[in-house]
Amino acid sequence: MDERATNRVGLIRATEDGCMHEVSPVQVPQSILLVDDEQDILDILTCVLSGAGYSVDTATNGLEALRQVALRDYGLIITNLRMPVMNGKALYVELCARYPHLSKRVVFCTGDTAEPATERFLRACGAPVIQKPFALSAVLETVSRLLDKTSVPAGAVCRALAPPDAVTAPAI
Repeated sequence: MDERATNRVGLIRATEDGCMHEVSPVQVPQSILLVDDEQDILDILTCVLSGAGYSVDTATNGLEALRQVALRDYGLIITNLRMPVMNGKALYVELCARYPHLSKRVVFCTGDTAEPATERFLRACGAPVIQKPFALSAVLETVSRLLDKTSVPAGAVCRALAPPDAVTAPAI
């Protein structure tokens, strides 16, 4: 698994003597939700991103994406702008209203940046944009840059779950 696509999380285990000890770290894949109505785009990006070690889910429109976001916290959401049922702009507005912490985790992937209304929207929200047609290397670079910036420090999850009076052994 690609080291860039994971967080190292240290686990804490209680031994027979009642002491808490940190055990070998586990690699936790970063999660990405891809939202696009073009199945070919979803298939290609899923293949490339999962091959790089990321955990990838897909949705074919914004409404389906909102249902998935209600069930899982994603490190990154990559969405097209033009889709049936609920487009990317409406998805972004709903994400900001319901899950404000996700507003900085959205990337738009679109070929529609020349339209003035689209340009104004993208400039106003400040989210990164991957221009279609895209190079796969540009997608990987963008994902890596954004997820590395928002990754959880090693061991933070387990330290947060440990009782305040727990005694932990230093990592070896």
